[in-house]
Amino acid sequence: MVSVRRALSALGVALLLPGNALAQGEGRGPAQTQFDYGLAEMQAGRYASGCPALAESYRIDPHPGVLFTLAECENKWGKIASAVTHYEAYLDVFAHMAGEERARQRGRDRIATAQRDRLRLQVPQLAIALPASAPVGTTITRDGAPLGTPSLGAALPVDPGEHVVIATTPDGVAHEAHVTLAPAQHESFVVDLSAPPPVSAPVAPAPLPGAPPPPRGPSSWTWVAGGVGLAGVAVGAVAGILVLGDKSTIDAECPTESSCSQKGLNAASQSRTLGLVSDVGFAAGGVGLAAAAVLLLATPSRAVQPVATAGAHGGFVGARVAW
Repeated sequence: MVSVRRALSALGVALLLPGNALAQGEGRGPAQTQFDYGLAEMQAGRYASGCPALAESYRIDPHPGVLFTLAECENKWGKIASAVTHYEAYLDVFAHMAGEERARQRGRDRIATAQRDRLRLQVPQLAIALPASAPVGTTITRDGAPLGTPSLGAALPVDPGEHVVIATTPDGVAHEAHVTLAPAQHESFVVDLSAPPPVSAPVAPAPLPGAPPPPRGPSSWTWVAGGVGLAGVAVGAVAGILVLGDKSTIDAECPTESSCSQKGLNAASQSRTLGLVSDVGFAAGGVGLAAAAVLLLATPSRAVQPVATAGAHGGFVGARVAW
């Protein structure tokens, strides 16, 4: 199998040259420009930009060689369902070619047939259905493409990877799900419309031109200054209470200025120190509180504007059944 893939790849590269895809001798119009860019991106492994460019080239000027190259690009990109579709489209075009035109394809039909047959076994399939209780008029899209009534419940080929399914009820509520499929995986999906959709968080509206800026709360410096002020007042108050306690000891131990016990002398010394601490604490506290008041008054104060609430976004709950 590996040798077959390598052989197909080697032969395919030789058939992807610009002159083989678009007719020789034509001017470099938009189709040729898109093809050259898409082929260069494809050969560099940048399929996400190369394959869309090839698709655009084929849309502008539908040459069979461009269709074949697009299928090869999608094959390398892993979009195997898309590749199979375009290989089959190329083979359908080839079947209606005259003998001389077939000869100019130089064996692309054999590569397309081999690649299509190999990839068919790897294409995932996804079946999506609505419950019997679904309201009339409910619509479903898969990756942005609407699914008509005949497609609902049918196993349809899809590319491997993630797919977005959105079911929208007649009241406009959208239920969304993301389904990821591996190669050759078959999934059946039944939409559950009974689950309430999630509600988005409130979103603030954009300010109108010339509107005043939104209100701001106190700055961090305001809180710092206020904290320092309160701490200073607390220190001053505690020290003042201790000074009052020492005064009672001094009155008891020092009846006169000339007669004072050691305990009274110690209390007098401590009282002088605590008195100084109390004075400094109250002074620092007053400065801190004054600074906080100035900063608070300097902060703009405006009425808070109402916040708009966004509408509810839909949700999707599905039941998967492998088959």
